[in-house]
Amino acid sequence: MNSLQVSLAASGALSVASTVVLAITQAPLGSPVFFACAGVQTIAYGFVLWRFSREHLLQRRILIAALLISVAIRAPLAGPRAGSDSDMARYLWDGRVQTLGYSPYDVVPADPALAATHTDETRGMPSARTRTPYPPGAQLFFRLVVSIRDSIRAMKAALVACDLMTILILWRWLALTGRPEWLVLTYAWNPLVVLEIAHSGHLDALGAMWIAASAYWLARRRTALASIAYVLAVATKLLPIVLLPLYWRRVRLRDGAAGATLLALLYLAYTRHGALPFGNVPNVVEHIRFNGPLFRLVAGFSASQAAAIAAVGLGLAAAAWARWRLDINNPAAWVWPMGLALAAAPVIYPWYLLYLTPFLFTQATLPIALWTITVIPVYIVWPLASGGARWVVPGSVMRWEYGIPLVVGLYLAWRAYVSTSVGGAGLRRTQPNPVEPSRTL
Repeated sequence: MNSLQVSLAASGALSVASTVVLAITQAPLGSPVFFACAGVQTIAYGFVLWRFSREHLLQRRILIAALLISVAIRAPLAGPRAGSDSDMARYLWDGRVQTLGYSPYDVVPADPALAATHTDETRGMPSARTRTPYPPGAQLFFRLVVSIRDSIRAMKAALVACDLMTILILWRWLALTGRPEWLVLTYAWNPLVVLEIAHSGHLDALGAMWIAASAYWLARRRTALASIAYVLAVATKLLPIVLLPLYWRRVRLRDGAAGATLLALLYLAYTRHGALPFGNVPNVVEHIRFNGPLFRLVAGFSASQAAAIAAVGLGLAAAAWARWRLDINNPAAWVWPMGLALAAAPVIYPWYLLYLTPFLFTQATLPIALWTITVIPVYIVWPLASGGARWVVPGSVMRWEYGIPLVVGLYLAWRAYVSTSVGGAGLRRTQPNPVEPSRTL
């Protein structure tokens, strides 16, 4: 075995061992065991990326081995049964009531009249007294999974399948755009991805798959498929709506119209009495706050709705700039609009960053890649809250979470500015002085 193979085997063994420990101990989120396992995965992740980046001639079989190890990392977490306090319990119940003829937007799980719609897996679900916040695209996914098998384990298996499909899509996108294929490991080995999908089973895996598929199809100029995938991403969670400017004049008019029609049909299918199915989203904007210091700052000078509009406007402005200045195959064009909009959101749970994770493989996306690591300590809130503390991220944790990506981002921006300034000055020195018009006569 050469040094790369040894490095890969050692890192893979550590990562698999960490997920095996999580699966066997069923360590609660934010516990010392949880953080220790996440730390091991982070070290292995960074080491593997560093080691692969130093290889000039990478054998394909080693890359395939690394991808197989990424599957092995997920396997121990995908099997164990999740508790009823998991968000997947809500996914399951939303899908189940649809098969029973109810709209998930019209009912709440805690309603005594709906006691018969529960099983042991859903009776203890979180947020049982609130309406569903999940858009129609997510609801169709829930219904499809429940129609196949009504269990939390099946729901997690479906989300892990989306995760694995994202790996495949990203791999093909990298090959299509001429980038090193080993960069797929930036997603496949990312600790946040492993923890939030294989371990916790969050819906954002579905949205990440759709937005990665849209980028891939757009690179292939299959604009009808790109439009459909984009609409399904937006209909899963609303975050990628800020990417709309990227599609301007890159998608044929009829394909864009088909996508808009699909989105309208998805929402109309759940519309009752003329009310669009926004569920609990307005309540979240108005009343719920978690790990969103920028939103809190803006809302302190204005209404909550204005702060939400500002967050969306920030993402749209970034996407418009990216449409003007960046190639569609540049991952920064995809990740920064969503990243900025998310950073200005009222609620930022760690799994919300999953939408960003397929695009974190260039220097320009390094600050957000770091954010996917620095956000993991936010889970300290879970054990603190169980001990009676408020559901608030400690200031020291938040400073590290946002401070590290911000400092790195500012440093990269400064380097880019200096490089541009020096390059521009060099060009000016090497070019002849222009002749004044009066002297040409």
